[in-house]
Amino acid sequence: MKKIALALIASISILASCPASAQGYPNKSIRLVVPLAPGGSADVLGRLLAQKLSEKYGQTVVVDNRPGVGGNIGAENVARSAPDGYTLLFGTMGIHSTYQVYPKLNYNPSTELKPIVILAAMPNVLVVSKNVKLKDTGAIIKDSVSHPDTLFFGSAGYGSSTHMAGELFKYQSGAKISHVPYKGSGPALTDLVGGRLQMMFENLPTALPLINSGAIRAVAVTGPSRAASLPNVPTIGEDGLSSYVFTAWFTIAAPAGTPDDIVRKLNHDIREIMQAPDMQPRLAEMGVIPGNKDVSATNAFIAAETAKFGKVIKEAHIVAN
Repeated sequence: MKKIALALIASISILASCPASAQGYPNKSIRLVVPLAPGGSADVLGRLLAQKLSEKYGQTVVVDNRPGVGGNIGAENVARSAPDGYTLLFGTMGIHSTYQVYPKLNYNPSTELKPIVILAAMPNVLVVSKNVKLKDTGAIIKDSVSHPDTLFFGSAGYGSSTHMAGELFKYQSGAKISHVPYKGSGPALTDLVGGRLQMMFENLPTALPLINSGAIRAVAVTGPSRAASLPNVPTIGEDGLSSYVFTAWFTIAAPAGTPDDIVRKLNHDIREIMQAPDMQPRLAEMGVIPGNKDVSATNAFIAAETAKFGKVIKEAHIVAN
């Protein structure tokens, strides 16, 4: 009996020393770090999720914008936070898969962050200034080869989806276009509208109002099929580069060491939110495809994307200046 009692006491001590678990989670406010500037597609989607999680949990979910270094300023802040489920990251492909463009980061995204779920995906759209007379993807490729590095595409920064969509385009087509990194899509789009920049591979939701107003022109979308919001705009695959498909994607992640049961709970609950019928019209309006992968599938997807873009980054010698 004495041995049994000692064993029970030891078990209780071990349980007491374990990290927080999903039982009773959450019982206080959650901080959601969005590592990008306010106003873009990611920020809008992050705030929408924060609202829905607040309603579901009865706890405040505070959005904390921390832009810089392709999202890695905010991501590093999350990686350094307590692994208890109360600090979450709105992750991007730039953080999880194309961080390799930054050789001197102060943290390792692959080991210090724990992906929870693929939140959503969205196509980008190849848009041009009204001053650009080239009408289709094939013409852009041909002109860039004939006149190397006279066409420039802007991005939200090194490693961002708007950067990597362009780099994949160059890698597969042989196009000779030059990259101009900006501190976010906002200033790049301003230059595009003003004719000081020629091209972008912008996230569809951000570009759509400018396309619809006639401020810029859509050439082709990057996804596997045409966008419902731009039914008359072909895919790049249809428009001269059959092998090309690019989709931007976003995650929710946590610091490494966050208990698995909290990660599984968040994965289940976020997927439920993203698949809810009342969310579908809003997501469709934004051009967003909701994610629905479990934790294992999420990690497998990220590993595949990291390998895919790692090859592009290495062979094209892409390094953030």
